[in-house]
Amino acid sequence: MFTSNVKIAALGIALVSMANVFAEPNTDSGFSIGIDAGRADAHDSCDRLIDCDNSDTSTRIDVGYDFNRVWSAEFGYTSFGTLFDSHDNNLNASQEANAWTLSGIASLPLGERFSAFGRLGVARYETNNSGTVQGVPVKNDSDLKPYLGAGVNFYMSQHFALRGEFQYYADLSGVDGSKDDVQALYAGVTYHF
Repeated sequence: MFTSNVKIAALGIALVSMANVFAEPNTDSGFSIGIDAGRADAHDSCDRLIDCDNSDTSTRIDVGYDFNRVWSAEFGYTSFGTLFDSHDNNLNASQEANAWTLSGIASLPLGERFSAFGRLGVARYETNNSGTVQGVPVKNDSDLKPYLGAGVNFYMSQHFALRGEFQYYADLSGVDGSKDDVQALYAGVTYHF
């Protein structure tokens, strides 16, 4: 009998915990922190090159503030990984890139659990280049560029949400000084407090 009561109590605690996990998401203002991982791709950098790689694992971390259920802002750091690595005849160079970002986000609630969102912001990117282009050493670069994103949230609880997002960074510098767009696809989690 004692064992049955323990099992019933454990089942009750598990059900209450599950109900708490799937409670209605928080609609109040407050701070958030997010962590994402995905894949970044420098769209045109390997055109016309044979031995070239232009994508890598990318990670992001950000701190945000939710003004309400619709409007929020985020400040973050993104590591794009190695966006360019070529060992072609005239181009033997590689590039790692990262960015500090600031963005505004508009969300569209789609019921209690889901929302879609759009992002518009600026990225202060830096490139760490090494190697040569036609025998000339490549140089590092940094600049301020616009970026945008679109994605969806799934609210697991009042505090936790899963998110998936596509981001587009315009005109980041390539190893040869040309400009290239970077596209990235992320999946991650946010914690609201």
